[in-house]
Amino acid sequence: MTQNHIVIIVGLAILNGIFSPALIIVFALQGIWYPMLLPPMLPLVFALSSLILSTLTLMIGGVPAALYERLAGGGQSTFASGLVWLGGVLLLTLPAIPNMLKALGLGS
Repeated sequence: MTQNHIVIIVGLAILNGIFSPALIIVFALQGIWYPMLLPPMLPLVFALSSLILSTLTLMIGGVPAALYERLAGGGQSTFASGLVWLGGVLLLTLPAIPNMLKALGLGS
């Protein structure tokens, strides 16, 4: 897997974390994951919700790539496993595309 794959995968995960419809759910569940020590500041809660969703996207998107590596028998990261990971993250990012287009002023 090349470094360009990783940059694209992480970039897509960040975009999904910011624009995903699931962000509302993570934000609403802040009472479960947000530490009581910190003051409930809206920008901080939003940023942490986005970070949680981005990390979750990376982890779930990497499962098919890990299974591919395991089934291929090599056990090492290859170009093909990088493409599988990219495809998984891209698939998870598809629901966020309408929100991205709205933010760019291209959607309705």
